[in-house]
Amino acid sequence: MPSEEGRPRPVASPTGRDLEDEYVFFDENGDQVHVLNGTAREIYLLCDGTRTLGEVARMLTERFEVDEATARKDVASLVDQLVGLKLLTLS
Repeated sequence: MPSEEGRPRPVASPTGRDLEDEYVFFDENGDQVHVLNGTAREIYLLCDGTRTLGEVARMLTERFEVDEATARKDVASLVDQLVGLKLLTLS
């Protein structure tokens, strides 16, 4: 799991499209598609390199009816997955 102090940001050139209720990414070969649902899309968009994981989680508690512990766990898990898919990087 990434540290709460890490500042996730998108990789240099992800191939994707924001569809407003979800975000769709395509790999370089077009062999795979990754679709983020609405909540995952919000987390991805908040991961712009200016916020820590803890700050992203706190913002989710304000936007959605979720407790901070759950938000922290969910943000860390998603960021970990997106780093693994090379859609986000941590600084």
